[in-house]
Amino acid sequence: MANFVENETVIEPWYKQFWPWFIISLPASAVVAGIITVFIAFDGADSLVVDDYYKSGLAINGQFQLQRNAANSGYSAILKRMPDNRLFLKFDNATPAAESLTLKWIHPADSKKDFSLIMKKQTDGSYQTRSAQSFSGRWYLRLSEKDRWLLKSEISTGKDTVHLTPKVN
Repeated sequence: MANFVENETVIEPWYKQFWPWFIISLPASAVVAGIITVFIAFDGADSLVVDDYYKSGLAINGQFQLQRNAANSGYSAILKRMPDNRLFLKFDNATPAAESLTLKWIHPADSKKDFSLIMKKQTDGSYQTRSAQSFSGRWYLRLSEKDRWLLKSEISTGKDTVHLTPKVN
């Protein structure tokens, strides 16, 4: 009788084969994507939502009063952005006696970008300041003298002049 040796197939261990790793990679990639999603969600949390909305709602009445104070005083102003990042503010009719005013730049979507500038009174009655901040995009402007009055406006990229007025409802 002849000795037959059949074709023996060598079976490699499972960790050296393609298909187990392919099957394991599908749920592993879902776990990695989930971890990345959680990181993005917590890192880029929406800053528009306030925790204490009731107090914020009550503060709106205070802003309305400050705007009425500005309207009663006859305040309205024109703000010009110069190419050298200088800001020039001139009042239309009545000019406040304050030596400095606060100009808040409020970003509509990201409160981390908000900043304030102090505008100093010049000898001609105008107010000026210089800023190293970037003014690209859309911004809400709030001009005030401490807690006495408030002027509001909105500015976008491409506009170098904006009129600040009291928005009285």
